[in-house]
Amino acid sequence: MSDEMKILNDQEIENVSGGGANGNFWSDGGAIYYRVVSGDTLSEIALRAQVPMSQIQALNGIRNPDVIRVGQILRIR
Repeated sequence: MSDEMKILNDQEIENVSGGGANGNFWSDGGAIYYRVVSGDTLSEIALRAQVPMSQIQALNGIRNPDVIRVGQILRIR
């Protein structure tokens, strides 16, 4: 993660993305990103971030929402 990247704390995630927070969300000052961990599903990530799953798919070129990889970086918005 570059120096410009800012890891968001619980309050910032709630304010920025409306979701329950964890250290896997961060912002570069504009966009919000998420690092996939074991057990994640795209629908759960979208729910936590309070964005449509289709938005995450479109921003990341995901054709099959059932296929995401541990460690994958997803742009949330």
